[in-house]
Amino acid sequence: MARIKSTPRQIATPSTPTSPTPVPYKQKTHYPENVITSSALLAFPIVTVVLSSLLPSDPVKILGYSLPPVALIQAVNILFTNPVPEPVAKSSGNKKKKKAKSTVSTTILGLVLSMLLTPFIHLIYVLFGAPVTVSLAATFLLSAHTALLALFPILCTYPLDGVTWTNIVALKAPVTPAYTAALGTIAGAWLGAVPIPLDWDREWQTWPVTVVFGAYVGNALGRLFGAVLGGKEKKL
Repeated sequence: MARIKSTPRQIATPSTPTSPTPVPYKQKTHYPENVITSSALLAFPIVTVVLSSLLPSDPVKILGYSLPPVALIQAVNILFTNPVPEPVAKSSGNKKKKKAKSTVSTTILGLVLSMLLTPFIHLIYVLFGAPVTVSLAATFLLSAHTALLALFPILCTYPLDGVTWTNIVALKAPVTPAYTAALGTIAGAWLGAVPIPLDWDREWQTWPVTVVFGAYVGNALGRLFGAVLGGKEKKL
């Protein structure tokens, strides 16, 4: 009888598990990012002039009264001009309604988070030399304005995940008006503190007048820079 050669059975090896694909995000805008349509860009220079002229008389009162209008300006700006992170999903009949609800809820969440992070910004100001006990209310209100200028738009524009915020802190995020406005706010506030220790004995040198002025000027310049380069994949 002829012997039949048996071929060795091939044992299937388990396939290497693949890492889950991250959910893609797309930027949703109501108007083109490279066109200067930001209400904040137009309003903040006016706010800067008004604040700089009124602040020396009573910083706490002026900062407190101006906080709600600034929050409103930023909210309107975010609702109508800033991109909002949105997961890519299948189209549905109520897609537009879901997008509108998502934009409003994202704006409200960003505002709440900005206010919750205000004490953290206050601590940073103290670590950089702000008065610890004197002008406590003025420093806290300055921190609230900084949160509205720098954090509020970013929290509403970028996804709340670790990779995205690592890139933001590392200056590797794509250029958007919200991002460059935040960087301009920080740089402007830091430069605004330079005239305070100078021995000029001017009324506007009192804390935190020049810091507020620098933050608003830096925000407007940063937003202008981002509006010109908005929508491009450039990174800082």
